[in-house]
Amino acid sequence: MMRLVLLLLVVAGVAAFFTRPDERKMREAADAVLSDPQNLSQGIESIGASIAGNRDFSNYYLVSRYVVSLDNTPVVTCWGAFTQVQCSRASDEPAAEAT
Repeated sequence: MMRLVLLLLVVAGVAAFFTRPDERKMREAADAVLSDPQNLSQGIESIGASIAGNRDFSNYYLVSRYVVSLDNTPVVTCWGAFTQVQCSRASDEPAAEAT
């Protein structure tokens, strides 16, 4: 039984390696999020990120990450694996601290 589980993990890892999204697909997904602002501040932030933003693609062998940042602050973060890309806009609210 343990060999079967190990074999399935290896097969899943190989599949993830060969199906992770490339930089072009990640950039398209990030641009789609930037082009759909929900309010005025996100619209202004999207324009700034499109013109002067930094774009960083990271390849982690099994998954990919793409970050669009403006003034070293992430605006859009995308993760991709198994040909799928999930992008999210950075939250405007500061992270709550546990007490």
